[in-house]
Amino acid sequence: MNTQIEPDSKPRRWLPQAIAGLVAVAAVGIGIAVLVPTLTAPPSASEPDVILEEGDTGDDEDISEDPLATVAVPTTAPLTSDEQVEIERVNVAVDLIVAATDEIAQRGDGSAVGIESVATGWVLGELQSKAREQYDLGYQQTGEAVVTSITTTAVDLAADPATMTLKVCIDVSDIDVTDAAGNSLKAALYNPGHPVAHVYGAIFEDDTWKISTHEIPDVQDCPAA
Repeated sequence: MNTQIEPDSKPRRWLPQAIAGLVAVAAVGIGIAVLVPTLTAPPSASEPDVILEEGDTGDDEDISEDPLATVAVPTTAPLTSDEQVEIERVNVAVDLIVAATDEIAQRGDGSAVGIESVATGWVLGELQSKAREQYDLGYQQTGEAVVTSITTTAVDLAADPATMTLKVCIDVSDIDVTDAAGNSLKAALYNPGHPVAHVYGAIFEDDTWKISTHEIPDVQDCPAA
C-alpha cells in the first residue's frame, strides 16, 4: 500500500490560521518561537483489527486492507487509530519545518531561535548552520516553498522513542535568493522543474514530534505541481 496524503486545495503555508487549534506561532526577539502540539504521554501502538472473510486462514496474505487508509506504512494491516492520529501530528511538524526554513532564509539575520521546538538532532544543527551561513554570505531568500504531498513510509510507535519516516514533495519554483550585492542566484538553485523529493525522519521527543533527519534522495520522482 502506497497511498499519498494529497494537499489541501490551498498550499500549506507558515500561517497561524492554517493550523489553528494545533500550533501557535509567536515572535521571540528577532528569532522564531515555534509551538507544536504536545501529547500527555508517548504514543503507543495498539493491535489492528483483523477482518477475516469466509474461507480465510488468518495468514498475512488474508488480512484485508483498509480502503480508507490514507498514508502508506510498511504493513498489510489497516492503520490503527493511534497511527492515524500520530501521522497527522507529524505532518504538522513537517509543515512547520518547511515554513521555518523559509523564514530563516528570508530574514537572513543568522538567527534560528525557537527552532528546537520542532527540530532535533541533525535537522536542528542543519537549520542553525543554514542561518549562520546565509548571514555570513549576505544571502536572502524571497518567495516560499510549498509542500505538495506527504507520504509516510514507515511508522513505529512501539519504538523508544517512537519514529516515523516521510517522503515529502516540495515545490521551490517560487524561491529566489539574492547575494550581498543584490544579484539573483535563482539560476544556480536546485529546481528540476517539478517538486523536489525530501526524506524526513521524525522522533517523539519531549512529549512532542520533532523532525530529526533530512536528506534529498537520488531518485527524484515527485510529479509536477
